[in-house]
Amino acid sequence: MRLCIDNYIRSRQLKTDMKKHILTLITLTLCISSFAQKRSTVSYFKKDMITENKDDYDYRRVIQETDTPTLYRLYEFYPDNTEKTIGTVSKYTPTLVYEGSRQSFNKKGILTSKVNYKNGALSGECTYYNNNGKLENIFQYDDNNPKQRRWITGIDSLGNQFIKDGNGIFKKSDEKGQGEEGNYKDGYKDGTWKGTANKATYEEIYENGKFKSGTATLQDGKQITYDKMEQQPDFKGGMVEFYRYLTRNYKFPSEAQKNRVGGRLYISFVVERDGRLTDYEFKNNLGYGTQEEAIRVLDQCPKWIPGQQHGIPVRVKYNININLAQR
Repeated sequence: MRLCIDNYIRSRQLKTDMKKHILTLITLTLCISSFAQKRSTVSYFKKDMITENKDDYDYRRVIQETDTPTLYRLYEFYPDNTEKTIGTVSKYTPTLVYEGSRQSFNKKGILTSKVNYKNGALSGECTYYNNNGKLENIFQYDDNNPKQRRWITGIDSLGNQFIKDGNGIFKKSDEKGQGEEGNYKDGYKDGTWKGTANKATYEEIYENGKFKSGTATLQDGKQITYDKMEQQPDFKGGMVEFYRYLTRNYKFPSEAQKNRVGGRLYISFVVERDGRLTDYEFKNNLGYGTQEEAIRVLDQCPKWIPGQQHGIPVRVKYNININLAQR
């Protein structure tokens, strides 16, 4: 009688295990089916511009739908399938708008940064690592003012910590002799800062991270005082006037009209120190002479007011788009 009972128990247990196994297979199948139903797009990039050449690219980007209609998963891979970037975006064209956590890796697969975003701006604690994977910097970003960040930890390439708990002395220079030095207090620049850039020197005053004033001395000895640490380049009359200039001078190529070409032409260019426009790059190609006409108009554009950093004129990259609509 005992033997019969044991056999019965084993039989019941076997049936239970089989049911669990079948249920697991069904669940896994449903998950795979659900995953497969999510649409994804793949793009290839060379020098951060989309390329159609799948045999010669720097990285590829995969955008995948999620269960949340307004969010997409982003994956980027180097050509050898090593992960480059993992994150989430709320928008991926024409530019990426990150949301939440993003991780970046170098070509060896080593984590180089782990940062957070809110509405496309850096948010909260963001951590950066050297290419060997060792900690380099920790910053804390303010959601109300993303440009204002607290420097919590700073470690140089030799492993020496120069910023601890937001306090310390920063000093850096490159092989060209450009750099700056000054004091950090509670995570922000404070006191007098001195630096060198573009063969000029500058001295600035900060108070709890807020820029107060600056004086630059150019190579010829001329001194410039300024009340903004950074000034973006601008067209005389503003961007409204610049787009009016484009509208008045851009001539829609006849071949483009015949082929009913339309859409936006995304362009980047550099505003030189003297206000000239150079180094045109096109994010897309509408063809039929549309790029060539854009170059002609930009070449003939009046000089801009150049950008400045530390009161010193600098080259600045700028992005615009031209809306080509059939008339």
